[in-house]
Amino acid sequence: MKESIMKLQLAMFYQQPQFRPDTSMNQVNMDMGNLFDAMPQILSMPNDVPHDIPRVQMRSENNKYNCNIAPARIDFILNGNNLGEEAWPEIVQDFKAKAALFIKSITSRSKVNRFGVIGNFYIPDKTPSNTISRKHLKTDLQNAQEINLRFNKASSMHGLNLNNISSINTALSGDGSNPETGIFIELDVNNVPTMESVSTDTLTEVVAKILPTFSPDQVKGLVK
Repeated sequence: MKESIMKLQLAMFYQQPQFRPDTSMNQVNMDMGNLFDAMPQILSMPNDVPHDIPRVQMRSENNKYNCNIAPARIDFILNGNNLGEEAWPEIVQDFKAKAALFIKSITSRSKVNRFGVIGNFYIPDKTPSNTISRKHLKTDLQNAQEINLRFNKASSMHGLNLNNISSINTALSGDGSNPETGIFIELDVNNVPTMESVSTDTLTEVVAKILPTFSPDQVKGLVK
C-alpha cells in the first residue's frame, strides 16, 4: 500500500482583516527569496465578498509553490505533485524551511491568532470501501459506493488547544475512461483561536512538531 503526496499547506488567519492584501505580496515574496516567480493574479473584489476568498494568487513557475492572500487569511502551499512516499523526507524538509520563512514574514507585520497545517494524501486501493469499513466501522460497507469519515481529536501544545481533524474518503483518480479507485486522506491540525496572537517562535515550533504526524506511516495507519 503506497501513498501519493498531494500537497502540504499552512494557513494563517489575521486578527483583523486586511482589505488590501495586494500591498503585502511583494514583501512576502521578497522574504521568501522571490520563490513566487510567475506572474501573480490580483482580483479586485468589494469588501462585502467573504473575507476568506483570495484576492491575490502567487505561484512559482514550476507550479510547486503557491501563496493565496485574502483579507482574512494567507496560505502557503507546497504541491506534492503526487510524488510517492519515498519523497516524504525531502518534501517535509522543504516545506518546514519555507514555512519558517513564511511565518516570520507574516508575523513580523501582522498579528495572527489562528492557523492550520493541512496535508492531502492519496492511497490507491482496489476495494476502498472494504478497507475503510474494516478499519473504522462495525457495519459491513464493502459494497458501498462512497464512504466519508471525519473525526477530531483534541490535544494541546505550547499552551495552544488544537483540533486534530482526520477526513477519510473513498475517491477516484485518473481520467474518466480509466479511473483508479483509492482513498483520499486529509489531515488538518488547527488551533482554537483566542484573543491572544501566536508568536513567531511558537508558530514555527508547533508547525515543525505537527509535520511528523503526517508521515507515511501515520497516514497509512489510518486505513490499514
